[in-house]
Amino acid sequence: MKNIDDLKKRIAEELQGYNIYFSPESVPESIEFPVAWRNFGFVDGKSSRIPDTWDLFAERLPWVTSWLDKCVLGTFLAVSDKPYLLYVYCEDDELNFYIGGVPIEGDGVWSGKLAYLNGDLKQFYRTLHDGFGFYIGCTMGPSRAEDFVWIEDLCDEAIPSLPTLVGFFSSGAGDYLAVELKSSADEAYIWWHEKPEFPDKNINMWDVMDAWMSIFLENSDSNEIMYV
Repeated sequence: MKNIDDLKKRIAEELQGYNIYFSPESVPESIEFPVAWRNFGFVDGKSSRIPDTWDLFAERLPWVTSWLDKCVLGTFLAVSDKPYLLYVYCEDDELNFYIGGVPIEGDGVWSGKLAYLNGDLKQFYRTLHDGFGFYIGCTMGPSRAEDFVWIEDLCDEAIPSLPTLVGFFSSGAGDYLAVELKSSADEAYIWWHEKPEFPDKNINMWDVMDAWMSIFLENSDSNEIMYV
């Protein structure tokens, strides 16, 4: 079994810019965080420490769902300018984290770039996380809303044939999964920075999200070390 006290110490040393809380009971009353996150803590082989809301997206993101179950060592609250839920995992025993932001609340905020979200993708942002990615920059996952980009702003010159697209997931190599305002709930584009005028169309966004995150996370260690 992994030494929990040692793990807490390593996490605190890695995340010195945050106030860290390893259990809901330790969070001061002055700090508000989503009810959906209330079960955070380290896994013990008995209780899931992953928000139940993830169940809504299990069929959409099967690989990620399996990773959450088999590789995440636990979740904890990290507070800087706002609260975040961090998912701790290891790769070759080196600590790593995925960070999830507070869900987007309110009906009057879905304008501008946010108006491009619909269906289950919008549901993800409003019920689970505003962004879910590697903790440095919230990359390799759906971006925070503040980091959405107009694809046309990434082009060196105007491309008349290019539809108006909002990029919400970066591949980490300059390419983006993007949506059009009139796209159906599950359809998206892959915009390639090396051929900006020819984005792939009618892509199932969830399949791509699951695949891109799997490439980044495929070497994660098993979490069985927490309770074996």
